[in-house]
Amino acid sequence: MRYLLLAIFPATALAMALMAGTASVMARDRASPVLLSAQAAIDGAPGARLAGYLNFCITNALAAHETTTPLLDSLIRKTGAVPRNHSGNVDYAYGTAGVLRSETANVMRFTDFDIPERRGLCDRATRKAGSTS
Repeated sequence: MRYLLLAIFPATALAMALMAGTASVMARDRASPVLLSAQAAIDGAPGARLAGYLNFCITNALAAHETTTPLLDSLIRKTGAVPRNHSGNVDYAYGTAGVLRSETANVMRFTDFDIPERRGLCDRATRKAGSTS
């Protein structure tokens, strides 16, 4: 009987570990409503806000400096996100601060998400900037 338990326990532990791993992958593949809302905020961002997002992503090492900086520079020129008189642009400031949604009482920020999700949001912003350049 003791030998049977020794044989069953490792098999059960392995099966449970595999199921837990599969469940976490399935959960990761399904985006939460909050993440979907963040993605929609990026998709609908005006150019100056998008430039701010790129600045946030570069500054926080969430996007590659070498490939993202030219997109950021292009967007700044195109949208006037950083005026010559440095009067400021609220959308650019919000984006640089990582604010995704500021219109509601529940402000949503990049920092509300874990690092892999932040990288995914930055990839999304970079792709959008690349398609608008």
